Amino acid sequence: MAKKKKIVKKYYAIKEGIGTKDKIVGTWEICSKLVLGYNSVYKSFLTMKEAEEYLNNIDVEKIKEQTSYGIEKQKKIKLTTKLIQARIPKELCAKFEKKCNEYEWEIDKTLIGLIEEWVD
Repeated sequence: MAKKKKIVKKYYAIKEGIGTKDKIVGTWEICSKLVLGYNSVYKSFLTMKEAEEYLNNIDVEKIKEQTSYGIEKQKKIKLTTKLIQARIPKELCAKFEKKCNEYEWEIDKTLIGLIEEWVD
């Protein structure tokens, strides 16, 4: 018998949206109409109290600055890198990941280092 998915009530705090400020709504359907397609500042919470605290304490300019920085960083990554997909045997991949974890190496950086060493 399939488990029933527990429905969690969320509160969406909109600090700045399309034609609205400092508003809390109870569904994503309503929230999405007020935030998507606009440089909005919003977040979901499990309690009304958390949503209210967010609206009272959030620094809109800081959030917008962080968002802008993240977008620019992603653009730069897409312009300067290429995503490569490869089929690697699961056992080999598991050994590689284990070795990276042992040395606390990031997998992406390790692969890049190996490729650079091999092509030079």
